[in-house]
Formats: sequence, structure tokens, C-alpha cells
Amino acid sequence: MISVNKSTLFTITLLCVSSLGAAQAEQYVFPEKGQTAEQQTADEASCDAWAATESGYNPSQPQAAPVAAAPTQEQGAERGSGMRGAISGAATGAVVAEIGDDDRSDAAANGAAVGAVAARRQSRRQNANEADQQAATQQQAQAEVQSSNTQGTEEFNRARSACLEGKGYSVK
Repeated sequence: MISVNKSTLFTITLLCVSSLGAAQAEQYVFPEKGQTAEQQTADEASCDAWAATESGYNPSQPQAAPVAAAPTQEQGAERGSGMRGAISGAATGAVVAEIGDDDRSDAAANGAAVGAVAARRQSRRQNANEADQQAATQQQAQAEVQSSNTQGTEEFNRARSACLEGKGYSVK
């Protein structure tokens, strides 16, 4: 059997209570009825658990912001966009060469090159716009989580204060 003295138990409880983080760091608790440090620690731990249940929020486990999904493709051109542009450009070049009685093979090759470059550029622009949209969505989600955590912390602190005041402490 493990033997734990009061000092060790007090230290462990104090560490557990202090691990709740900044939510309680803003609160000062004064024992108005001469409670001992050990009793205050036990009361604070009890009130922390009660406040988490009542408020539905635990500041030691804040809601995490969603992580942006990794892109499914390499950043750059859409797969196959250059080939589609080359085919379209070659066809356009051949038609233009036919109208002007020029060499269709040279015109088709030039049209293919221009079409491939234009299609890749458009695809990259579209990917950049999608990345910007994803970043904006991620930023908004993070702001919503931050707001939810702030509201949860406020509700937790109100519940914790009510509990501690009911046990004879002054909370500021």
C-alpha cells in the first residue's frame, strides 16, 4: 500500500488545480471563514469540477481550432490542364493556318504551346483563388473557436465564483 502524507496530497492537489490554466489565474480567492490552505485547495478543486459540469466548459480542455485539410494535389496547375490547353491550342492554330494558307503543322505546334501555357496559368490562378478561400474559411473557424473558448471561460468563472462564494470565500 502506498502511503501519502498531507503535504504530498496538498502539493498534488495544488498542481491539479493550477493546471486548469489561465481561466482561474484571473480569479483571486480569499478564505473569509478561516479555512486552511488544504481546505481551500479541496474546495477549489470541488468547485472547478462543479463549474465545468454546470457551464459545460472545461478550461483545461479548450476547444481546438480545426486544422486545415492538406491539399489533395500539388500546388500548381490542375492535372491535365496543360494537355487540354495544348490540344485546344493546336486545333485553333491549325484552323488559323488553314484560313491564312500557312503551314498547318507549325501553326498547330505554336498553338499547342500557347494553349498549354494559357491553360496552366488559368489553372494556377484558380488554385490560388481556392487556397485563398480555404485560408479565409480556416481563419473564420479559428475566430469562432476563440470566441467560443472565451465565452466558455467566462461562464466557467461565473459558476466557479458562485460555488466558492457559497463555501465562504471571497472571489475577485
